[in-house]
Amino acid sequence: MKNKQYRQDIIPGIVLACFSTAYLCMIPKIKAFTGLGSTPLTNHFVPYLWGGVLLFLSLWLIVRGILKYRRFKAEGGVVEKTSAKSVISDKREVVASFIALALYVGLMEALGFVITTILYTFAQILILTPREKWKKNYLPAAIVAVITGCVLYYIFKMLLNVLLPSGILAAFNL
Repeated sequence: MKNKQYRQDIIPGIVLACFSTAYLCMIPKIKAFTGLGSTPLTNHFVPYLWGGVLLFLSLWLIVRGILKYRRFKAEGGVVEKTSAKSVISDKREVVASFIALALYVGLMEALGFVITTILYTFAQILILTPREKWKKNYLPAAIVAVITGCVLYYIFKMLLNVLLPSGILAAFNL
C-alpha cells in the first residue's frame, strides 16, 4: 500500500465532517414555511436529511482511512511527514472546487442566481478539465454554462415557483 493512500480518505472525511456539522448547525435558522397548510414535512427535512447523510458518509471515510492506516502500519509501512502545501497541490481540483463553490454562494445575492450559476458552471468545467485542453474548451464550456444557468432558472422559477435571488437582473423584472 502506498504511503499516502490512507490520507485520501481521512483528509476529505475530516473536511466533509466539518462542513456537514456546520451545515447541520445552521438548519434551525431556516424560517419555517407553512405554505398552503400544515404538512408533516417542513423545509427543514431535506437539509437535515442531506446534512445527516453527508455527516454519516464523511465519518465512514474517516473510519475507512483509519483502517487503511492500521493496515499500512501492520505491513511495516513508515509514515512520512508531509506539508500542507503538498497535500493541497495533490488535490488542486478539490481545493479549487471548494473555492469556486464558496464564491458561488457568496456572490449569489449580489449577482443573482442566473449569472452566478453560469459563472460557477463555467469555472467548474475548467477546473475539472486538464489545463492543456482549456484552449479548445472555452466555447463549449461557455455554451454549457449558459444553457445550464437558463434551464435551471426556468425549472426553479417557472415550474417550481422557487424564489431565487435576482441580483443585478432585478432591474429587468425577470
